[in-house]
Amino acid sequence: MITPLMQNIYAPLPLTAHLIFCTLATLLYATLFNRRGKKHYLVIMIAIDLTLMTQFWTDKVVIFALGFSEAVLLILAAALAIKSGREEKAREEERLRREQLEIEKKAEKQASEKLFVKQEYIDKQFDKYNPLDDDDDF
Repeated sequence: MITPLMQNIYAPLPLTAHLIFCTLATLLYATLFNRRGKKHYLVIMIAIDLTLMTQFWTDKVVIFALGFSEAVLLILAAALAIKSGREEKAREEERLRREQLEIEKKAEKQASEKLFVKQEYIDKQFDKYNPLDDDDDF
């Protein structure tokens, strides 16, 4: 009779489930990084994949080193996500500012064209003899 192996106390899941979880997480975060190009997805992917070490190494030094590296990676991922968000917000504000300038330029151009057409109409209509323009009266 084969007895099932005991679950490692440091591993979050049995080996098969943990391996499937890590594979799916790797595929998900690799796809997100590929589509969006944000570095924090790679850092999270690495942090998740490092948890596989708990399945094979149960030495307390390894577990503490893994815990420390996981904490560092999660802090790094959070910092990269915040930085990326700020940069994205700044780019969006710059894009909106440019769009607003374009709208203002178009409105100014239209107003100037209307004024030019109006002035041209006035010139054509009232270009007749104007007695006030005569200098001979004085």
